[in-house]
Amino acid sequence: MSNAIGIGMIGLGTVGTGVVQLLQDAPSAMRRRRHVDFAIRRVAVRDVGKARDVDLGAGVVVADARQVLEDPSVQIVVELTGAAPAYEWIRAALQAGKSVVTANKAVIALHGAELFAIALDRGVDLMFEASVAGGIPIIRSLRNGLVANRVESLHGILNGTTNYILTRMTRREGDYADILADAQKEGYAEPDPTADVSGADAASKLAILSRIAFHTTGTAADIYCEGIERIEASDIEFAGELGYTIKLLAIARLVPGGVEARVHPVMLRHDSQLANIHAEQNAIEIVGSAVGTQVFTGAGAGKMPTASAVVADLVELAERKSAGASTAIGDMIVGDEAAHFAPMEDAELRYFLRMQVADQPGVLAQVARILAEHQISISSVLQKERGLQGDTVPLVIVTHKAREGSMQQAVSAIDGLALVDGGVRLIRMETT
Repeated sequence: MSNAIGIGMIGLGTVGTGVVQLLQDAPSAMRRRRHVDFAIRRVAVRDVGKARDVDLGAGVVVADARQVLEDPSVQIVVELTGAAPAYEWIRAALQAGKSVVTANKAVIALHGAELFAIALDRGVDLMFEASVAGGIPIIRSLRNGLVANRVESLHGILNGTTNYILTRMTRREGDYADILADAQKEGYAEPDPTADVSGADAASKLAILSRIAFHTTGTAADIYCEGIERIEASDIEFAGELGYTIKLLAIARLVPGGVEARVHPVMLRHDSQLANIHAEQNAIEIVGSAVGTQVFTGAGAGKMPTASAVVADLVELAERKSAGASTAIGDMIVGDEAAHFAPMEDAELRYFLRMQVADQPGVLAQVARILAEHQISISSVLQKERGLQGDTVPLVIVTHKAREGSMQQAVSAIDGLALVDGGVRLIRMETT
């Protein structure tokens, strides 16, 4: 064990336990790699006395993360907490000349530029495959497998919680609130699901992927973000009648003004690949200049898929060390070629508009007039007959491509019509 690479872990929760299990019971693919030999030297946890599913031996589990960071036998720090001090721990480890492996998407999305620069300066690596899409090797694929390509677009289902909810709503298994409660009971959603359902989680992941694919410098705060909280059963029903499925997508594509990046509910044709990604699964569709369309699918979260991504990063670091290779973090440093996120209002998209309107002549004409005033043309109209209650009917309009800024102005004007009850529901439409 004297030649083993010393591993120090901060966090031994679900994923951390999975990492230890994989390292202790290395599959044959790992055993065949002669220079891949790890020894877990220190593991920092909040409660040292808590019973664990893995045996780490006497003195390995400690209560203070500094004991991991300051241990000279620790060469690689694995941070798996998601806790507030994670940024400080990662930063300190890099400054101490230790490579870091993390699954922390928020830290990479927000502080990546600074941390990559520190890693490059100290001659170490910061690996983060597990931060996006769990067991899907999308970061490694973008950094290595697709390096000869100019990435033209990226569409991703990057959050399993929202995909689980929308899948069940599409199957008519309940409304949003009830299915969210089920997701929390099943462990697919956190007790506080805000980051997932608001789209914030997907936006952080998109910021990371955009830096790799398009060399952008923006963070999640620079990405237009809209969640699924307002999606109703009637939206799902109308989408189905029109031949579409609703998904929460993270989208980035090259446009003349830079990189268009956005996260929001999208209507996809039933027969598209992403429309057929169900439950908690993730998927990323990439269009490359040389390879064309590539689709990556699999488990986007969970104990063993995420642990698998962490261990893959450890193996890569071990092999690089054995080969005497220098740090590979240079490709994450964005210089003069930096791209910027284009303003959302300049995006040109098709739109699904749903509104409850008075059941009387002239309403459609008023709505159509407002759309025309904003240079928005109508593709199709779907209007239901009056129900058993009330004097309003649902009106659905699908538009041709229009500028986002113009559409928002038109929606605001339509909301102001006395004959429209409750405002306009807008869902963007996408072709992948």
